[in-house]
Amino acid sequence: MFGFGYHIAIDAALAILAALQLGEDIEDIRANLLNYKGIKKRFDIVQNDSKCVVIDDYGHHPTEIKATISPLQEYKKLRDFSTLRVIWQPHKYSRTMDNLQGFVECFEGVDELVILPIWSAGELEVPIDLKGAFSRYNPIMADSVTKVDGVVQVLKDGHIIAEYSDGLICAFGAGDITYQIRGEI
Repeated sequence: MFGFGYHIAIDAALAILAALQLGEDIEDIRANLLNYKGIKKRFDIVQNDSKCVVIDDYGHHPTEIKATISPLQEYKKLRDFSTLRVIWQPHKYSRTMDNLQGFVECFEGVDELVILPIWSAGELEVPIDLKGAFSRYNPIMADSVTKVDGVVQVLKDGHIIAEYSDGLICAFGAGDITYQIRGEI
């Protein structure tokens, strides 16, 4: 079965119960679960080698992000990686402001946090002091990221300010972060 973490196990259990209620045969359910390939952008592994794993995740609400941080921590241990780096592109000014404390708390346990500009989704810009709000993480404030030859590059003012070629890296967001982390823009 595709997926990792407690929330995936719960989803699978609920899918099994629903299928049984609909009269599906348990062996058909088992075969379908074994063939399930997952949902793009939910714990979507976009690079997987012995030194570095890069994951793209659509999480753009604190509850979604928190639900993914826990399996990321487990995955980090299983792969014997020393670092979990998270790159976050906040989605919408209104969502960020309304859930700011939840966002601050949901990144607990990450080793490094990179914060990109808010993806406005058509909203007017509202000033939010993200560096101050997330000060406990000593965040890296960046303009964008890209991936070149297996190395994640963090950019600010057109210059590379950090490069990651090892450990576990996860990009969260509903904007163009999915293309950035794949090196497509």
